[in-house]
Amino acid sequence: MSNPTSAGPSGRFSRRGILGGGVTVLAAGALSACKSSTSSAEAGSGSGGAQKGKKVIFVVHEKNSFFPPVQKGFEAYGKAMGWQTQFTGPATFDQSTVVNMMQNAVNAKPDGLILTRIDDTSYDGVIKAAQAAGIPVILSNVASADYEKLGVGFVGQDFVPAGVTAGEQILKHIAKQGRRSGAIVIGKIQAGNSALEQRGKGIKQAVSDYNRAHGTKFTTEDLIVGTDEAGAVSKIDGRYSRDPHSVAGWAGTAFECQFVATWAKSKNLVGKFANGGFDMTSPVLAGIKDGSIDYTIGQNPWAQGWVAAALLAQQIDPGYPSFTYDTGAEVVDSSNIAAVSAREAKVA
Repeated sequence: MSNPTSAGPSGRFSRRGILGGGVTVLAAGALSACKSSTSSAEAGSGSGGAQKGKKVIFVVHEKNSFFPPVQKGFEAYGKAMGWQTQFTGPATFDQSTVVNMMQNAVNAKPDGLILTRIDDTSYDGVIKAAQAAGIPVILSNVASADYEKLGVGFVGQDFVPAGVTAGEQILKHIAKQGRRSGAIVIGKIQAGNSALEQRGKGIKQAVSDYNRAHGTKFTTEDLIVGTDEAGAVSKIDGRYSRDPHSVAGWAGTAFECQFVATWAKSKNLVGKFANGGFDMTSPVLAGIKDGSIDYTIGQNPWAQGWVAAALLAQQIDPGYPSFTYDTGAEVVDSSNIAAVSAREAKVA
């Protein structure tokens, strides 16, 4: 990009555009935390100048196995700035609980809030209440439709294009089996989560395009499996048992592929179909290593904590507005699993 701070065709800012070259937009938030003469001990004690002592709360819709790197990225930035940080969310998703936790965060009168917005209506009242109270807000991980109208930035994946990437991957691995038809089961850990719906839309788009280009007859269907492994395995087994030969592949919209891998290994079915999904949880990476999972699509969870915090920092002081930062769609498979596993071990 000739202009390192310009937006791409979609209006989203690229990671390279923001962070590349000699200038970085994020420097506005991080500059006071980084002095050439500052020791690591001083940074750890909080050398954030005007930011030191600020209270920042991050509320997620569910503290599942995806979020530890997000939390670590957020806390690492907060430590460098001298913030008081809190990362919270329910152990399992319940919408009323999430809304209450977000409202409690607003009531705590923090200097800034980072939230996940997994649908386009349920959390807007909380966001507007925070803004009315003068509390800067940025969204992370999931934003949902029309978040821009709320005047907030977003750090996370562009979900439909990421879904297309996932669809291309599942089809590539199905092609190795020589199949030209069959069902691609699109797994979802939650119903109504906009990120999962948009990824599913992208997968379906990739399948449709592939059928048109290659004369194949693959179909797609959705399967809600939840986040509990035993329950997910039961649902996966139930679908397969109804018509075993119809399943060409399992394309998760999150980390459902780890549940498929657990089930397939228990049934001696690894290799009978393609299996992939999203995210870089430890079981997913282990599945790629042992061959029970073909691929996963990463979304840089560290950035969803660290970059979100950096953008919030520049809102807090000196007052620059936030914007959208795409955390990408990284393909992880047998070709790069060793390097990715070593990296993710640092933030697991």
